[in-house]
This record gives sequence, C-alpha cells and structure tokens, in this order.
Amino acid sequence: MRHERTIRGEMVSAPLRDQRHTARRRLSQLLKGRGSLDLPEAALLIAAEEYPELDVEYELKRIHLISAEGARRVYNLANPFARLDGLRTYLFEELDFRGNVDNYNDPRNCFLNDVLDSRQGIPLTLSMLFLELARAAGFEARGVGLPGHFVTRVTYAGRTILVDPYHGGAVITQDDCRLLVGRTTGRPALFRRELLDGTDSRAMLGRLLLNLKHIYVEREDYRRALSMVERMLLVAPGDPTEVRDRGFLKAHLGKAGDAIEDLETYLSLTPAAPDADSVRGRVTWLKRRLSELN
Repeated sequence: MRHERTIRGEMVSAPLRDQRHTARRRLSQLLKGRGSLDLPEAALLIAAEEYPELDVEYELKRIHLISAEGARRVYNLANPFARLDGLRTYLFEELDFRGNVDNYNDPRNCFLNDVLDSRQGIPLTLSMLFLELARAAGFEARGVGLPGHFVTRVTYAGRTILVDPYHGGAVITQDDCRLLVGRTTGRPALFRRELLDGTDSRAMLGRLLLNLKHIYVEREDYRRALSMVERMLLVAPGDPTEVRDRGFLKAHLGKAGDAIEDLETYLSLTPAAPDADSVRGRVTWLKRRLSELN
C-alpha cells in the first residue's frame, strides 16, 4: 500500500511528510529555547519543509566552513577596516556571493541551502551569511532591518561600520541607509535613526517568513503561504495580523470553518482594527457559504 498524496502535482510520501513535521517540531523547540536563537539553523529548518530531504547539519557545516576560512584569513589584521575588507573580498569576490537582481522574487533566494548553491540571494539571506562570517572573525555583528532593505552593523576594536551584503559588502553611511529606504519604498521618511541599532535573530526569521508569505500570495500558492503564516505564529504567537491572514488563506483553501474561527479571533483581539468591518463581512459571507454547503 502506498502512503503518499499529491500536492500541486508533487507526490509526497509518508516519510517525507514525517521529515517536514520533524523540521516544524525542531523549529518550535528552537523558538521556545532560552538564549539567542541559532538563526542559520532556524532558517534552514524553514527550507527543510520545502526540501524534506535536506540535510540541515550538512548545510550548517557549509556555513561554518566558510566562516572559519574567512576568520583564518583575517586573523592577523588588527585594523577594523582591513579586517572587514578581507572578509568582503573573500565572501563577495572570491566566493562570488551576490544579490540576485535578475530574479529577486524567486523564493529560492530565501532558502539558505539554495543561496549556498547559487551564490545568490536577497539582502536578508546574504546578511545572515555575512553576520556568521563577521562573528567568526571576532566582530560584534547585528542585522539592520531597514524598510525595503536589509543591511548589517559590525563593530571591532571600538569601530562600528555599516555593511550592505546585497551590494557586494559595500561600506555605507547613515545617509546611504536613508537613500536605500527611499529607493526601495519610495518613502524616505520611513527611515529612522534608531533602526541602525539593529534587530535580533527572531525578528530576522520573522522577516524571512514574511518575505516568503508575500511571494507565495503573489503566486496564489496559498498552501505554501499558509505554511509560512503557521511558522510566523511560532515566532510571534498570537500575532493578530497573522491570525487574520491564516484565516484568509484557509478560506482560499476551502476550509471555511477554520477560517471563520481565525477571523473571529482576530476581531476579538482587535475589534477597532481599520479592516474590522471588512473582516466581519468576510465572516458573514463564509458562514452563509458554509450553511449552503451543509
């Protein structure tokens, strides 16, 4: 007897489904753990649901080897800028990691295993790799989540430097960050100086999932979009926006009863939300639709 099902033309065996469930459980454990989140492992566990046979430990070793080699190359450099230049040369020139400007919205840009294979990614995933490299080389390093773009902030020997991994590891200034926000969003006023203080690993993982959710919604791949929302709710349990979006996606997938439950939960959490009337209308429509089907 064959234990498999078809998802959008893909035959998924029971063992592969089990591997996906294992990846989800491991991600949940990481997010519930104390201390800082292991971002590379968490990001690879996101990829492991798309690639159920992915060897997460092997991919982590690939990242660690790159980081260790970069650190070895700059070991004797005391000047922060010389040390940083050595890392930039190694990662972006020798290894040729770069921004995927030709196919920015390809979801593979969000999966670290694909980024390692293609040497292309989006600002966020390239920043993840660069942060690991910089930390291995002795830098204090944090991600900087600008609206519409993502960069990094590294500190060594008392010098703090902003670096843009998507653009070849270019050293940038606060004014450059403001310009990047204006260029990517059309709204330079969204830039705030406090953004340069940096963000944490959990927020970076949430941003990765949000990117993937938007990509899949654009493609009308609601099953995958729902999977991203479910994991967003592991990162930020009870987030009203994600509860609402989970309801909308369940509605698209024909799960009217579950959709109603999520949308009513959203309304109870945020009764004065700007879209509350619209959501109530959707709930009414779904209930009418459900009664017709029954």
